[in-house]
Amino acid sequence: MTEENPLFTELYRLDAASLKRLLKIWNIQKPGRDKKSQIQQLIDTMSDEFYVRGILEKLSPVQVGIYTAILSTKDRVMTLGEIARKFTLQPASAEMEMGVLKRYFLVYQRKNRERLTNTLDRYYAYRESSDHVRVETNDKGQKFRQSLVKVLRSRKDLPAEWKKAANALNTKAGIQEQLKKLVDELGDLEQEIVLRAYNQGGILEISPAREFIEEERGKWIDIVRKMDAAGLLLDDYYVDERFVRMLVMPIEVFEYLTEFPLILKPKKGIKRSQEKVIGNDLDFFINIKKQIVYITRKGLNLAKSGKIKQTDLRETENRLLRPDIALFLEKSQIYQIELLLPVMRLLDIVRTKRDDVVLRNDFDAVLQSDPLKLMKQVMAEVRKSRERVTRYEEVFESVYVPFFQPAVFDETVKLIGEMGRCLYTTVMAIMIRDHVVLDKDFRIQNFPDRLNEYRKELTSALFFLQLFGLIRAHYPDRWIEISSLGEHFFKHKPLKEDDEKGGIIINPDLSIIAIPEKLSLHGLYLLKAFCEVKSFENVYNFQLTRESFQEGILLKAKKEEFLDFLKKTSRNDLPQNLSYSVEEWTNNFPLVTITDECVVLQTEDPNHMDLLLGQIGAKKVVLQQISPTTILIDPDRIYEVVEQVERLNLIVKLVR
Repeated sequence: MTEENPLFTELYRLDAASLKRLLKIWNIQKPGRDKKSQIQQLIDTMSDEFYVRGILEKLSPVQVGIYTAILSTKDRVMTLGEIARKFTLQPASAEMEMGVLKRYFLVYQRKNRERLTNTLDRYYAYRESSDHVRVETNDKGQKFRQSLVKVLRSRKDLPAEWKKAANALNTKAGIQEQLKKLVDELGDLEQEIVLRAYNQGGILEISPAREFIEEERGKWIDIVRKMDAAGLLLDDYYVDERFVRMLVMPIEVFEYLTEFPLILKPKKGIKRSQEKVIGNDLDFFINIKKQIVYITRKGLNLAKSGKIKQTDLRETENRLLRPDIALFLEKSQIYQIELLLPVMRLLDIVRTKRDDVVLRNDFDAVLQSDPLKLMKQVMAEVRKSRERVTRYEEVFESVYVPFFQPAVFDETVKLIGEMGRCLYTTVMAIMIRDHVVLDKDFRIQNFPDRLNEYRKELTSALFFLQLFGLIRAHYPDRWIEISSLGEHFFKHKPLKEDDEKGGIIINPDLSIIAIPEKLSLHGLYLLKAFCEVKSFENVYNFQLTRESFQEGILLKAKKEEFLDFLKKTSRNDLPQNLSYSVEEWTNNFPLVTITDECVVLQTEDPNHMDLLLGQIGAKKVVLQQISPTTILIDPDRIYEVVEQVERLNLIVKLVR
């Protein structure tokens, strides 16, 4: 290297402190001991595209514009005056921006000696670094659609990872076989980086990747270089106001991980959870009925903040069924009542009255409705919920998991149906790639916000699919598939209607073991209505008690239908004490009715009451007759009654 080289000349002029600072800027971890070796290190580093990218990341939009403008000229040179005019800057401001580029050693300055102005000072791009700079855009998302085969064949030499398997690039099967070897050989941290990029639709900004690797005490330079060399994650960049540097997953790698998902191994000391398959069936819709019964029996008083009290949160959780909502671990701690009340408000069967949540309208019809029909009614209301303009009280808003957006929900269902059994993260990755990463309006500036917003929509769609029993989850890895209930709802496939003999085993203590594969959804509904669910580990363990049976009656489930179901499906004869207990619990039903906000109508003369009942008795105005001169009437029909009283020439005395 001679002194005629501008880079060598400028580096040689630096003192020891300036050299040390420059070595740090260019991320040289182990500098040489003397000045000559340090200069050689800097020249080699500045000729390495990997390190050049690290400097380009740091440039501001104005500096990017200036630098790319210099590179676009024939000799890679511009005067200060040309720069100031092109970017509408004052000469002093332009000089300040050029000072930054000089400190990074991307450009060098040759001052004008002939005039007293600095606007004719020329700024040249160093050839060592500028030879490796590509001024490319990503207007059509082409950077995110790169082919692994084309990228590898465009390199001077095939990377070591592919040299032995050069023929593998000729077939899809060969590519997938080699990718399997490469992915399997990755360390835990490297696999996690690959998975993070995949889950974001195949891209990962270099800054968060670097931060994560350093937090995990990894060597980010080694990992990024290794990923790029193997073609798993390409270290690439483009110009969008700034130099945007990203790890980009080639199409073939994304497709491979979609077909053969990467599942991380449990960390040391963490035992792998037991494998199980869980479907919620109609549990959520049975819980709507149970919540109605809870409010009629216990009431629901809110805290002064307008939120549900802790005592009610805990007590309802103990009384309600517990549908599985662990697909998203962060959502698994939500109380059922917090999910039920917003849906019940959509059905218009609850409202707030001072500090209480009270039932309204024809909630009794919801109790009497078939759970399957109730599910369809709920789905219809939830689909329309995004069109609602007015806000409900906070207790009725779906705060923790917003109701799904129908378009996202429908596409999620369609994708799961096409894929069959798949990881829920795979579904999210595919949809993020299609609707965020490859969107024609993609901009890196709003990518984090857009990604978070769309993830929330996908989370809502998958969460309610699971909550409503429309998908089944396979734990611990969280594979999902459309359930039989989902197949019925989305594709109108018939549900299992027959309950098989031997589907349940009834013990003398009235505990019941139920095998779900042998029972229909309606059969399971009867068990869940009349019995207490003790546990579920592939089979159900129920307990029939006085309280659970009487709650089944309040849920408007039919006792005769339940007993017929038990006789039909029990593997053994019904215990003798079962019939006796059911008969006793039915006859001894200690129901006390307390009516809130009832309107009392009284007459002085029983004859006047008879006259009045002749006019209003058939109009569903009278709730109950207490005595010959006293009745309870519907609070919403007061003025209608007043009108009838006046027609009979009776005198009205309205007490409020």
